[in-house]
Amino acid sequence: MSNDWIEHNGGPQPVGDDVWVEVQWATLEGGYPSRDPDEFDAASEIPWGGHKKRYRILNQHLIDAALRRGIELGLEAAAREIVEREELASNCPDGGSEYLRTDHMLADLRALDPETIAREAKPTA
Repeated sequence: MSNDWIEHNGGPQPVGDDVWVEVQWATLEGGYPSRDPDEFDAASEIPWGGHKKRYRILNQHLIDAALRRGIELGLEAAAREIVEREELASNCPDGGSEYLRTDHMLADLRALDPETIAREAKPTA
């Protein structure tokens, strides 16, 4: 769970439908209640427009894990493609064209860190 509250002044839903959020509605004085939050629900169930509120994402750890896993799978698929191109190049009489040469690519790809990519891909509030 994210401990960071995010201000929302009405308008469109700021997160995906399946994101679980904790919501506190603003008081007439402009603050937020010190009691328990009013809502624990999927974002699609919250009336986002017109009312000042703050929210925090409850399943952020799951979203982050899914993002990292997706990046890992993408890097693995790219590595497989590079290996396939290397095999094609080695079977060519001339050793393969520049298009097929990948000796530098695999090392560069393996140097990438999924955690860093995921962190840098997250939008900043």
